[in-house]
Order: sequence, then C-alpha cells, then structure tokens
Amino acid sequence: MDNNEKLFISQIFRIILTIIVLFFFKIPLYAKLLIIMIIDNLDCPVFFNIEWVSCKKKLYQKTDKITDTICFFILLLYILKIRPFSTNYITLICVLFIYRLIGVILFLLKNNRKFLFYFPNIFETITLVLALFKHFSFLKKYMLKYLITLVVILKITLEYFHHY
Repeated sequence: MDNNEKLFISQIFRIILTIIVLFFFKIPLYAKLLIIMIIDNLDCPVFFNIEWVSCKKKLYQKTDKITDTICFFILLLYILKIRPFSTNYITLICVLFIYRLIGVILFLLKNNRKFLFYFPNIFETITLVLALFKHFSFLKKYMLKYLITLVVILKITLEYFHHY
C-alpha cells in the first residue's frame, strides 16, 4: 500500500473516529473535543506510519483540511442536536465554522496556505472553551471573555507560524 492510499485510509478513519467519539462515548463534551483534537494530530504520522515528509506535501495538506472540515461539520451537527450552549453561543459557533470553511475553500481553490492564516480555525478552540466553561461551574462567566480573547490571540499566532 502506498502513502497516498494510507493517507486516504487515515482520513476516513479519522472521520469515523470523530463520529464514534461524539455519538457513542458517554463522556462530557469537552473530553470528546480533546479526544478529537488528539486524533487530528495523530492521523498522518501515527495511524499508518506515513513518513513525516509526505505529511508536509500538498496532497496531505489538502486532504487534511477537507477532513478537518468534515469533522467540524459533524461536530457542528452534534452541537445543534444536543444544544449544550445558549442560542448566542451556538450562533457564534456556526459563524466561526462558516468563517473557517471560507478559508479552507479559498486554500483549496488558490493553493495558498496563507488563507488558513487569514481564516484561522477558531471554531474548534472556542467550542472547547465553551464546553469547559459549561462543565466546570467554578469557572466564572466574567472570565470567559478574557479566556476567549487569549485563546484567539494564541490561535492566530499559531496559525501564523503554521501556515504563513
């Protein structure tokens, strides 16, 4: 089996694992999100022993962003189904999903990774922060805006070094 076949299988495997974690694991939402984030970071080099060099190639980058988007869409559907947050937060999450989707589409069409910086993946991170605040009641609501601001700044910085 060549690396392209392994890559395709690993991406399908990641989508299936996302579905299993979200719909079949009886654990808090924040824990599900953490597991999905870990799976995302392990897909290329670990699951099928794909060489790191091929993980840096355009094919991997494109399939990874497509798979991310599919997994994010599944997560969004899950959130819309269970409605763990207020309507305002769910609206925010939907807007952040669409924002990232625009960046991924532009990246795929223009073949320019800078679009992934201009449209950073804040969707997943903000969803995790909201899930943590929902689960851990000792976290005070007034702290949420400061943590979201910090997370957005850190995420944009990370996206800059990762994609720019």
